[in-house]
Amino acid sequence: MLEDYAKARKLGLKQVERDVAAGRYPYPPALDDILKNQGYQGEVPVGLAEVDLSLIAGTKTRGRQNMFSSSFLPIADPESEFAMKWSDLIDSQRAEGLRDPIVVYEYLQRFYVQEGNKRVSVSRYLGMPTILASITRVTPMPSDEKALRLYHEFTRFYRVCPIYGIISDQEGFYARLAALLGQGLDEPWPEDVVRDLRSLFDSFSMSWHARGGDALDLQVGDALATYVTIFGFEHVRGLTPSLVDAEVGRIWGEFVVTQGEGARAYLEDPAKGHTAPLPKLKNLAKTTMRAKPFRVAFIYDRNPLSSGWIALHDRGRQKLEMRLGATVSTRVFTDRSSDDAFDQAVSEAADYGADLVVTCSPTQMRQVTRAAAEHPGPAYLNCSVSLSHSAVRGFYGRMYEAKFLLGALAASLAGHHKVGYVAESPVFSTVAEINAFAIGAQMVDPYVTVHLKWFSAKDFDWRRELREEGVHIISGHDYANPLAPKESWGLYRVNDDGTEDHLAEPVWKWGRYYEMLVRSIRNDTWKKEGEKVRGQSLNYWWGMSAGVLDVRLSDELPRGQRMLVDVLRQSVLSGRVHPFTGKLVAQGGDVVQGPEAGRLTSEQIVRMRWLNENVVGRLPEQRELDRDGLVEVEVAGVIPVDPATVLLKDTSR
Repeated sequence: MLEDYAKARKLGLKQVERDVAAGRYPYPPALDDILKNQGYQGEVPVGLAEVDLSLIAGTKTRGRQNMFSSSFLPIADPESEFAMKWSDLIDSQRAEGLRDPIVVYEYLQRFYVQEGNKRVSVSRYLGMPTILASITRVTPMPSDEKALRLYHEFTRFYRVCPIYGIISDQEGFYARLAALLGQGLDEPWPEDVVRDLRSLFDSFSMSWHARGGDALDLQVGDALATYVTIFGFEHVRGLTPSLVDAEVGRIWGEFVVTQGEGARAYLEDPAKGHTAPLPKLKNLAKTTMRAKPFRVAFIYDRNPLSSGWIALHDRGRQKLEMRLGATVSTRVFTDRSSDDAFDQAVSEAADYGADLVVTCSPTQMRQVTRAAAEHPGPAYLNCSVSLSHSAVRGFYGRMYEAKFLLGALAASLAGHHKVGYVAESPVFSTVAEINAFAIGAQMVDPYVTVHLKWFSAKDFDWRRELREEGVHIISGHDYANPLAPKESWGLYRVNDDGTEDHLAEPVWKWGRYYEMLVRSIRNDTWKKEGEKVRGQSLNYWWGMSAGVLDVRLSDELPRGQRMLVDVLRQSVLSGRVHPFTGKLVAQGGDVVQGPEAGRLTSEQIVRMRWLNENVVGRLPEQRELDRDGLVEVEVAGVIPVDPATVLLKDTSR
């Protein structure tokens, strides 16, 4: 119909005006012009396939480029033969559909039309998502540019799973996507997996574009991987387009906060509303009469009887109950590491009427994000920092402050200018804690070296290594191990006869942390904080000034050492001293920042990857880690990780 042509032409002319005003070429680019400057190795027939219309970037030759806007909408005179043919074609499309495939050349995952420009134009105008095409691939010239590396990864993926359109700008993406589906990139995938992924991608892509995904700084393939990571391929592979769209809608905030480099906000101090004085116990009964208790569900991946970390949190839960009395009620779910067990706990928490769901391990983030999508209503917390999620807030402590104090204490007690530090895994905030310890030690003894070892390194005997290196003052686990109560932890001394003396330890005050978080939800501070950082993931990252962290010293320590720690503590609390202010020098003499520089940002501290100049040791490689370390690094690691290694994909539901 000529009426359709007039409408399409009007849209096309507006597109031309916008392109000209922005200094862009207003017509579809020609592949021949592109290749004239870049060259290519050859052409490879691919065959017939459905092509996402959004990936059609231009024409193969110059030909009749000026008949179309850059988005392939018609702009020729409405009285022209071209307009008549375009109008006849749209009538045919509505009556019978387009039978013949267009002919396209694919270059770097974009398509250039050799035959069928009007069919592309009509399909674009009608909002069709895909079009059948006969494809010839143009092989680019060898290069080490990122775009070419990404393309070679795609061609490897296409050989085992022939689907176009799943685009990413992240290296290693296709290996990770394959791993999420339980596949590799060496052997062709089973037909049912390819079929189901193609169907899922068509549904997801349709929802993505309809909801405005093109406006985000996030490729559709990366968004798809986020969706599959949260819900699991086995769950989503058979869903109808409407169900996929509903789930995409529920997790849209996750795409918003992960776009680009990920937008993360760090709240380093509680809002004033958090620290309102506790109600007197005699008023608790009246409060209880007015409202039901605030219900908190704690879902632990392990058991407080076997995990020191979980034991700390559970003591915090108990203190929360003690301090808020009848105004709060808690329920505990232990040993919920598997997806089935976790989902069951969430279902029971929902039946319980939970107002807040707390998880205590970064490895639970995928599970709790899915829970937040499927059970909206409660507030959701995960004990982690710097993970980009919208529906779940992270909470952790600035443990580097306590480690700064302990490093100074360690250096004041060490002979031979040597102290030891055994870290858990190379994840967010861990490197900052190592460096703060080393800087604190260096402040007391400019010649001290910190000998770094790792608990998660599977083939290393850190005890023997430290002994051979002559190290006697060691910073170990931050908490006691319930399964080995005699094992030293915190800061301790190894004597010549092999006995060990406990010197000090960092103190987590989770009860106070939980109390302030509960109060923030009840007085709407939680809601206001979220509104202030809309579009960013929110991380509570409180420290000693909030009263959620401290250092406890042994009664046997000399008075001088106790005074040293107390002076430093007051300096940290007042802000006069900070380990990451001024000149910072990494291993090898690399200057991180100069002497006049201010404090590193929260993001720079949390995601630190360099080690201070006086640290003897290195970050471990992925192959050197035990399974627990691998799982933690997969979620929040600061070291390179093989994208084909995905351990957290048990999504049987």
